[in-house]
Amino acid sequence: MADGATMKASSASVHTSDESRPVTILSFEFPPLLHSTVSGGFSGTMGETVKALCKRAKLDCRFKVVPLKRAYRALRSGAADGLITIDLGQFHNCCLASAWSSPWSAGWFSKRSAKQTPEKESDLKDKSIIVVQGMKSPYKFAPNLNKLADENVVTVAKAATISTSVKMFLRDRAPLLWGGEDFKWYFSKIDPTAKYRYTPRMTLPVVVWIRKERTHVVERLDAGFNELKKVGVLEENNLLTIPLMQARYQDAPFKAVP
Repeated sequence: MADGATMKASSASVHTSDESRPVTILSFEFPPLLHSTVSGGFSGTMGETVKALCKRAKLDCRFKVVPLKRAYRALRSGAADGLITIDLGQFHNCCLASAWSSPWSAGWFSKRSAKQTPEKESDLKDKSIIVVQGMKSPYKFAPNLNKLADENVVTVAKAATISTSVKMFLRDRAPLLWGGEDFKWYFSKIDPTAKYRYTPRMTLPVVVWIRKERTHVVERLDAGFNELKKVGVLEENNLLTIPLMQARYQDAPFKAVP
């Protein structure tokens, strides 16, 4: 009986210890949605919203911005408790997605008319486009993009970074650039006077993925999300209201490259 009581007490102690442990949540540089600040802090429109969720949930969340591949590895290996990223079902084996989500769109940046903007993969015939290396959404729009490029059906210019892709577009390397709504931030930094048309072609939810062994974290985040909705501090896209965002948001540093 004494051994049983001791085991129960020990188990309760471990459970309490786990619930009080800080929650390490990773992100990667994705301004203006998620990014590190000039002072080394963490911000972004989604970043500030998730910080508010943690505060409402009374969770000690520790945010860290790392390269995307490292973030994915850390979450899958258990080196981190959570990750803020798009829900493509890529972490269902190890993690749970938060009830909170915010839409992220991707599509075409163009200097041409709406009629000349591709609506589907077959519309890419004889087009010249720019994509960013490592970005997966262009291939959700056009699963056969690499094959079409190899067969010279479409001309694809690949950029190493978002900043480079925007500069290529502004220098007329191609009339179409595939990117996310966040690319507008880069346009505003590189050439605030630039004229372009952005046409979304898909919308995906950004969520907070949390390791399954820390189920209580997801439960508390979800409760915090419901409370924030009730008190009316979230917009329809589940980001903080404009007055709150203006008071909390800190911009990311921008390094101009040739």
